[in-house]
Amino acid sequence: MDEPDFQQVLAEGRALQARLAEFAPVAVGGTAVALYCGHRFSQDVDVVTPELKTRFEEVKAKLAAWEGWRTNRLNPPVLILGEHGGVELGVRQLRRTVPLQTTRLAELVIPTAAEILRVKAFLMTERRATRDYVDVAALARHLGPEASPRALCVFNLVYGTRAPQTWVSAFAEACEAEPIDAAAVSLAAYKGLRAPFTDWRFVAAECRKLGRAILKLELDGALPSVLPANWSQGEPP
Repeated sequence: MDEPDFQQVLAEGRALQARLAEFAPVAVGGTAVALYCGHRFSQDVDVVTPELKTRFEEVKAKLAAWEGWRTNRLNPPVLILGEHGGVELGVRQLRRTVPLQTTRLAELVIPTAAEILRVKAFLMTERRATRDYVDVAALARHLGPEASPRALCVFNLVYGTRAPQTWVSAFAEACEAEPIDAAAVSLAAYKGLRAPFTDWRFVAAECRKLGRAILKLELDGALPSVLPANWSQGEPP
């Protein structure tokens, strides 16, 4: 399949959200990060929904009836991968009970900038992939040195209990490590990546700064113990 341009990717993402509107899909991952940071392009769109586990067959049927849709992989009840219009699309179960804070950008429903940083920090902690380090660094740079740690202050609360480390502690540890696929990934040739994110030393330094800043807040007892009462109303991107 030829590589789609980013505008085509966005168009197919919008079409997917319109197709599955009743399931409240939110576009996450590289596409959402690229819309904020412009540091790379993305060739696919992943959406998450809190309803895939309970309505998997409905979602699958809705996609199967979409003219031009091709299913590539099913992992009931949490994952559907396929393509439409030459763009790879994915539908995944939201992996937390706290709702995502969202906004609209390029006519896509995506997490706010602070929320997508939390999503990417979660993924980086779990899988330690180069792309997650790059995206965390780009978002930290985009939000700035004060707003980035502030965005992660609720990290432990939105993703729930984790043992033996908290999510903040585990993220800070990941920030001091190299990605598990570092030897196999050339940042200079990675998905149209733009400087300074083509330099691993820069990416690593941005991640370390963020990890150390949020860990200090945790060790100082400065993290909130409950979510804000107006959480579901969202926040400025």
